[in-house]
Amino acid sequence: MLCLRPRRLEPADYRTLVDCSKIIERDGFGEKVLQTPDGLMVKIFRRKRLLTTATVFPYALRFVRNVTLLSERGVATVEVLDYAYCPPLRKHLVIYRPLPGMTVRQALQCRACDPAELLTAVSRFVADLHRKGIYFRSLHFGNIIVSPGEGQLGLIDVADMTFRRWSLGSRLRERNFRHMLRYHEDTASMREFGWSRFIELYLEAAHLSPRAHRMLVKLFENSPNGLFPEQISP
Repeated sequence: MLCLRPRRLEPADYRTLVDCSKIIERDGFGEKVLQTPDGLMVKIFRRKRLLTTATVFPYALRFVRNVTLLSERGVATVEVLDYAYCPPLRKHLVIYRPLPGMTVRQALQCRACDPAELLTAVSRFVADLHRKGIYFRSLHFGNIIVSPGEGQLGLIDVADMTFRRWSLGSRLRERNFRHMLRYHEDTASMREFGWSRFIELYLEAAHLSPRAHRMLVKLFENSPNGLFPEQISP
């Protein structure tokens, strides 16, 4: 198991790493994601304020912990190789081996596989996450990877999630589905497949008790997003 205490990284070493890597993503404060020459990814977390919960529990540490917990629960994800902190720059770094494949969003857009088969697999995958007590706040098709060949599904960008000892309750499940409707990139594929169909496949795979099943369907029907029956806005 990877040590949850970061190694110290000096500013000169940080700059060398940046200079030798390809910048994948950046914002007004600097680099956010790098790719090293050997294909590894570097995710950079910057502490934005002096007084914040990230001081006690940095997002980089959450990322590392979540990767460990996902692996323990049998969910495919990235492989963390290193965890470092550069105090003068107040930046945490996580170096990891990416999960091979493409995102579900990319696979749907380029028709890399049958959309109906893929979305059926995604509905069952989400049901499995919820059964394992995993609440992924950033759940959307851009954070689910479909591996080449076998078509196994896994998760990336996993800093923001909660793990429960038991399967998720109905309200958390419904709330998690509402997250998926925030991304207009995915709604065209969902309209074509059928949101009601997606929900029905999820419910079949969830193996809920009759009472929990009725409660969840009621929540879907009364959701402000109109989760069930079919209501996805363009």
